[in-house]
Amino acid sequence: MKRSSRLAVLALLLTSSLASCSFYSTATRWNGRVGPDGEPVFYKTITKVGVNLFIILPFLGHTDIETMVDELTRDVAETEGDVVRIVQGSTENYWYGWSPFTWIVTPIVSDLTAEYRPSADELKAAREEDDRIDQESLGVLGL
Repeated sequence: MKRSSRLAVLALLLTSSLASCSFYSTATRWNGRVGPDGEPVFYKTITKVGVNLFIILPFLGHTDIETMVDELTRDVAETEGDVVRIVQGSTENYWYGWSPFTWIVTPIVSDLTAEYRPSADELKAAREEDDRIDQESLGVLGL
């Protein structure tokens, strides 16, 4: 096998291994601050990595904004959160990465961020976790 063919196969395998990955995070520590309506808010982010073929044809992963909004709001609903406000969303198509290879197999990274009002149970659990972390911090400081 030629060296360039080996590199192409390696790049394809690497891209495939990263395809359709999802990353989720939620910020719950607001130091007692509240959102614009005077209620506590949590901040949730979802990031998805996928692959398109020939730049525009979805192949691996659902990186479209509609699917991401559905997943994020489903996650909020599972914790009985409410009042979701989308803060930011973006999709980056890396067709220009290693041309011409990425003209055929194109990595896509999409992210969506929202704030939402947590349920009473979720808020209570987050405050207990905050208290635990604060107590551990004081213990480390010797106070």
